[in-house]
Amino acid sequence: MPDLELVSMLPSPYAYVSRSGTSAQLGDMLAVSFEKLYGALSSSMVVPAGPRLVRYRKIDENEVLFDAGFPIREDQFRILRGSGLGLGATAAGEAVKAQQVGSREPLTDTYRAVLAEIHARGLTATGDMWEAYPGRSTSETVTELLWPLRDVPDFVFTPNVPSWSPPV
Repeated sequence: MPDLELVSMLPSPYAYVSRSGTSAQLGDMLAVSFEKLYGALSSSMVVPAGPRLVRYRKIDENEVLFDAGFPIREDQFRILRGSGLGLGATAAGEAVKAQQVGSREPLTDTYRAVLAEIHARGLTATGDMWEAYPGRSTSETVTELLWPLRDVPDFVFTPNVPSWSPPV
């Protein structure tokens, strides 16, 4: 399992496309969503301000509901009005972050491990989960999982210890 880190997130403006379907359709839906995003951003001459993002709003055995997007600069909201894209802000506050390098296949296991660690620490996860794709390593895909938390007590944060790992 990857190392887990408790991070503070600042909201960032982003443009997105919302989709829903089955888990089996997810790969195709993401591809279509990012294709639409690239087209709309390109025709508006907007360059993304960061890596691709996916916000999972709902995942169950029957449906996956997500927003696929890119961070943008705040001044680009006006430019993108009427583009057909959703405009909003990324999550803010404390979150658990895990980074996975390689195949997306074990992501379900990583999400389960992150959620188990959140519960083991007495914290509460929000319903939304985020993935960011900050680029590629030399040969493998990098996926950052960010799971925002609710009502994080101050005592969880230990100065001079920026991250924590699950117990062995």
